[in-house]
Amino acid sequence: MSPQMRLSRCAAGLVLLLAGCSGTDTEPPKVASLRTSAAPSSAAAAAAGQRPVYPVDATDDERRAVSEPWVACLVAKGGPKWKRDADALLLKGVTPADDPEGKDVLEACLAKQPEAYDDHQKRTDPATFKDNQRAWYRCAQDAGYKLTAPDPDTAEFGLTEIGPNGDAGSPKMQECKRKAFAE
Repeated sequence: MSPQMRLSRCAAGLVLLLAGCSGTDTEPPKVASLRTSAAPSSAAAAAAGQRPVYPVDATDDERRAVSEPWVACLVAKGGPKWKRDADALLLKGVTPADDPEGKDVLEACLAKQPEAYDDHQKRTDPATFKDNQRAWYRCAQDAGYKLTAPDPDTAEFGLTEIGPNGDAGSPKMQECKRKAFAE
């Protein structure tokens, strides 16, 4: 294809794209905040190609509430044993590849499986995730945590030792994470 032909196709595509964005919709778009515990319905999430997302600082009860449709799907597709295993699976962020025996059940319910805000960001916006990881690292370092060097690709890090501040689940570390991943 000639360069002129490519350019004209790109120009035509741009015109169509801009035409689609020039609607008269006066209602502002709905934007979820980090602290919003409401997740999109499973149908909306599937239609948008995303899973329900819970905030970084969600409580166990909030995570369980967001996971109810997923658990119901697991039980419907795989039987009652999935109800018992759902909490552990949610905390592990299990995927179909992690459980070959239950792969079909997990795949059937994947669109309903909730994910943490930071996990969602890592999957959908790696550059912003990396920036937030760096901010979390700086905060944790300033708070006195002993940390591994951040991964060059993702900026993820770990603790080298558990000191007086506690471990990764400690209040200070979680406060740093909330600050780093806030809007």
